[in-house]
Amino acid sequence: MSNLDTITLLNRLIVTTKNGEAALRAAASEVHHAELQESLEEYSRFFADAARELQASVEALGGKPKGSGTFDNTLHRTWLHIKASAYGRDEAVILDTVEADEQEADARYSDALTWSTPPEIHALLERQYEGTHQRHDHIRQLRQQLEHAA
Repeated sequence: MSNLDTITLLNRLIVTTKNGEAALRAAASEVHHAELQESLEEYSRFFADAARELQASVEALGGKPKGSGTFDNTLHRTWLHIKASAYGRDEAVILDTVEADEQEADARYSDALTWSTPPEIHALLERQYEGTHQRHDHIRQLRQQLEHAA
């Protein structure tokens, strides 16, 4: 795989992580259970750190890293806020949106791991992929606890 291909792949993941960061921060602002809010905020910070690591890797390869997410994600976050308001900040509705976003991130990372990247990049991608899974599982567990408590 060429450096250009690796840079392109990493820039796609930067956009994914920046979108994830913003969407999780938006979701955290809409939930009312403190533990869930903190978990979403922590997950958002994880994606912010992941984006910075990916950006540094792009720079190390001589590329120009993406700096932000997509306009579509801005619309998506706006829709999340409207939907949350319309449903009385129903955390299940908010978490449905988070769940869909996480499936997209999982798919992007899963695809990235099939590429023949340099060993240090592959190790970074594996670590970030595992981090997303751990946090996603934690959010899922919290969701189940909230559903059983209701």
